[in-house]
Amino acid sequence: MKIHHDSEIDYLSIDFTDEVESKSIYKDGVIVRYDKKGHVIGIDITDSMKLFASSDLMTLQEACAFLGISESTMRRRIKEGKVKFTKEGKDYRFKKAEIIKLAA
Repeated sequence: MKIHHDSEIDYLSIDFTDEVESKSIYKDGVIVRYDKKGHVIGIDITDSMKLFASSDLMTLQEACAFLGISESTMRRRIKEGKVKFTKEGKDYRFKKAEIIKLAA
């Protein structure tokens, strides 16, 4: 895994593998990069310091989309104690910074 932060433009790049990018999806300042098999190979974050400092919460669906995993995989990780969360009623909530740590 390689992590690169460019403080001049506040851009963070996390590469999980050296695979060739086939597709990427951008949403809310986060770019998730995929290989030709659909596996997540990296994540890029614009305005990264805002995101890391944020206490904004993500829903289960948002966290899964960010990580490129299914809800059942995330629920399994929750049961195994691998993910910090809070609950609002029956709904899970995750701090963005915690999800980014999990991705790394």
